Amino acid sequence: MLQALHIRDLALLSSAEVEFSPGLNVVSGETGGGKSLLVTALKLLRGERASAGLVRHGATELRVDAEFGLGDGERSAAVAAALSESCGIELAPDEGGALLVTRIVDPAGRSKVRINDRPATLAALRSLGGWLLEIHGQDESRALMRPEIQAETLDGFAGSEAQRSLFADCLSRARACRARLDDALSGDRDRLARIEFLRFQLGELDELALQPGELAELERDHALISNLDNMRELLESAVASLQDAEPSASELIARAQRALEEAAEVDPSLAEAAEAVAAASVQVSDACRAAQSGLGRLDLDPARFADLEERLAEVRRALSRFGPGEADLFDSAEQMRVELSQLEDPEQNAEALEAELREATKALKDAATKLRRARARAVPRLAAAVQRELQDLGMAKTEFRVAMDEAVDVDRMLEEATAHGPSPIDFEVRINPGEPFHSMRETASGGEMARIVLAIKKCLADQDRVPFLAFDEIDAEIGGRLGLAVGSKLREVARHHQVLIVTHLPQVAAFAESHFQVHKREQDGRTCSEVQRLTAGDIERELAAMSAGEGADRGAISEARRLIKKAKEQEAS
Repeated sequence: MLQALHIRDLALLSSAEVEFSPGLNVVSGETGGGKSLLVTALKLLRGERASAGLVRHGATELRVDAEFGLGDGERSAAVAAALSESCGIELAPDEGGALLVTRIVDPAGRSKVRINDRPATLAALRSLGGWLLEIHGQDESRALMRPEIQAETLDGFAGSEAQRSLFADCLSRARACRARLDDALSGDRDRLARIEFLRFQLGELDELALQPGELAELERDHALISNLDNMRELLESAVASLQDAEPSASELIARAQRALEEAAEVDPSLAEAAEAVAAASVQVSDACRAAQSGLGRLDLDPARFADLEERLAEVRRALSRFGPGEADLFDSAEQMRVELSQLEDPEQNAEALEAELREATKALKDAATKLRRARARAVPRLAAAVQRELQDLGMAKTEFRVAMDEAVDVDRMLEEATAHGPSPIDFEVRINPGEPFHSMRETASGGEMARIVLAIKKCLADQDRVPFLAFDEIDAEIGGRLGLAVGSKLREVARHHQVLIVTHLPQVAAFAESHFQVHKREQDGRTCSEVQRLTAGDIERELAAMSAGEGADRGAISEARRLIKKAKEQEAS
């Protein structure tokens, strides 16, 4: 559960410390006083987008800290698993299930996230936040009119989110296969132009006929011939020094060898020196022969140089287009041959693509069938549950149903389906007996719509594993006559969840286990909002003010007491 919320420099809230109760927590206050800033703080903890305008003017940063307590049970286990998977954080046994989540935003709108005092990413916070708390506001209620949100709602109730995800993957794959098949069979100018281009390029490469290792050989020969005169002069000088000079290196080494061998006969310790000079004599002879061989290779046909330069230029031009290396050129040629083969034989390629498309559409049909069955099994349960809730909300004669296509048509899905399912979902209601069903989008009364949305959210909350639910003025279009029924519903939700509601209705607020008032005041010439936990007497005065305005008389106070008593009686029953 969410034990405490610490807020600093969030718009009008310069500082706030809020300790929540396990059940129903109510927030009230004057219009524009900053009630919804508490919901904004919760949205930041879910990883939602933060704007620079949220930072209180003159502050260096806004900061929201939330203390969660994870006990035992399925929900806490799910949160702990998400914490480990998304953030790499394992709760230590000595931490007692304590979880501290921090979101910091600077005046430029940049965010920092810390989880149990360890840095984390915003993406990790979004993943974790989805397991910690859920927020329902007026915007979310209006969103429930959209078919895709209705599909998500039905899947949330049915537990079929995994089937919907699988369907979306299969739909994407089938459409990609169909697009490739259409391209293969099109025979348009682009394909023919590509064939001509590939043939031209491969013709150039075939004419070049480059052999593996040829480039290195060409570059070596080119370097040799480019330095022909200098190389001849160097090698002739080496041969002269080693063999032809008077005295030559070979002769001088031979003299040294003979002298050391004679000396070694007298002093055997000189034998190694004599052997070393003998080895040097052999090496000098080898070097002399290598230099003479190099001179022999320099006796080349002068026309060879022109041919070599032309060939090297051809190879380098080809590498600039298909390289940069020899291996890259050969790989490019092979890829072009494969592509050309496919383009020149579209029927053979289409045959493979048609087989792939058949497989993909079969998988799509299977996924759609499983998703539809899961939804169809849940529809009667959802309809019955919503109608029970509507009965308690003063709409006993209202009927609710979910409309969706009966059959699974693959061709139609490929054309019209979305990632949310094979066909649109439509929540329909019949407000008055004898009248036809209408889509929720066509329901006229704002009050009726608000009650229908609340009933659906109540049913969804019963399925929801998220431990904390926040409702931001979803009762805005519901009058005081139905306020007690709404408050009772929220209290029922609070039996299985920790709930926060921002409300303007005293009939709803009367069910609070903890009541917080947000009000504005001026301090040092600046306006700021404060959050105050109300005592029993404060709650009576606040309910009276919510009903009759500020300065409520004794009659309003008495009515507030009556509301609180009635709320307790309804809870007991």
